[in-house]
Amino acid sequence: MSSPSKITQKLQEHLIPLENSSSENYIEDIHSLKDDLKEARIIGMGEATHSSKEFNQLRHRFFRFLVEELDYKIFGWEASFGETLEINNYVINGEATAKEALDSVSTPNCKTEEVLKLMEWIREHNKQVSDKEKVKFYGFDMQNDIASFKKLREKMQKVDCDFVEENNQTLEFIEQGKMMFAEINEEKEAELRNFTEELKQRVDKKKENYLKTISEREYELLKQLVVILEQCRKFCLAVNENASSDIDSWTFRDRSMAENISWMMEVEDEENAFVWAHNAHIKKGGKPEDPESKALGYYLDQKYEEYYYAVGFDFGTGAFKYLNMEKNQSEWDGEKSFDKIHENTLAQELIEIEKPFFLDFSSTSGDGLQEWINEEHRIHSVGTYFHLGNIEDHYDILKLSENFDGIIFLPEITASEPLKE
Repeated sequence: MSSPSKITQKLQEHLIPLENSSSENYIEDIHSLKDDLKEARIIGMGEATHSSKEFNQLRHRFFRFLVEELDYKIFGWEASFGETLEINNYVINGEATAKEALDSVSTPNCKTEEVLKLMEWIREHNKQVSDKEKVKFYGFDMQNDIASFKKLREKMQKVDCDFVEENNQTLEFIEQGKMMFAEINEEKEAELRNFTEELKQRVDKKKENYLKTISEREYELLKQLVVILEQCRKFCLAVNENASSDIDSWTFRDRSMAENISWMMEVEDEENAFVWAHNAHIKKGGKPEDPESKALGYYLDQKYEEYYYAVGFDFGTGAFKYLNMEKNQSEWDGEKSFDKIHENTLAQELIEIEKPFFLDFSSTSGDGLQEWINEEHRIHSVGTYFHLGNIEDHYDILKLSENFDGIIFLPEITASEPLKE
């Protein structure tokens, strides 16, 4: 590893300082990035933990900048597709309140005051612009998305109630989340596979009939709900210990999420998209221990090439909320923190800069930094769950140049603020 002091001296010449501002309205420090980002069609912004306030606040500021300065109109979130339909209704039509819409999301790392403020800003923005200019809000995840299954039944009941009645038992099994946890034999696997195949064919075949009852846009949503069901069926069987599957669930999930992001862009007339997800998904590579695995960012990079811009995040010290791997729970178990900077980590090198910053890797060419960017680095990587007692489980080893186009570093972070009652 290169000497930290020499590296930081060179980095100082290229980095863009960021204000450690808690005000989501402040975007002046980001304006100098406009030339770096203007050619991108998809900007993925990561996080080193799922539940730290400053990551959320900074991404809010970046998204506001992209909407106001670069005409971005799609917000994509690492959350279940079906659960975010209520949020989209809120930001587009003002249905319900922001809190009521956010309550539709089940995962605790999504239900924070920072996300609530983001939603409220999008709603205020949308009230000032035409329908064509409004920002759309989509989740792109597909893990056991019960909300999507219920919405699918609702849509099918509207256009094809006979099919719903004939398949009510299978629909109930799916809506109860049993594909991931129930004991599934070969007969049940075949039933689920045949059901999803029949449903897809029926929706395609009966399009003209359905369009007599629903709009073209509702029909496209119905088709996507069928896609989510098929993705989830394959994913759930891959992670269900009681089922047989040779699918790598991690790679399959990320490929599916990338496909869902592409659908978002297609259905929204190829508008630019902002993608909010963990570093582990945003990056363009895969798992270091498994070269065959690929992240969401890999598939976006393959399809959109130089038009996908990935931003990784890291930090020095600070706190985050977590769920305990040993417990089956839907609420935070508590807070953990990295109280010191570990040796041989990216943070050990970058902490010398002592302030938040953004570094666009393309700005460093020809300045001796390329070798450093091409080296392997250990960066923080904390997901929803925390492995108590083994801090090494919460680092990712990767080459910056192969995974990101730029990086944001924050010397200190604090835990997210849970949604108030």
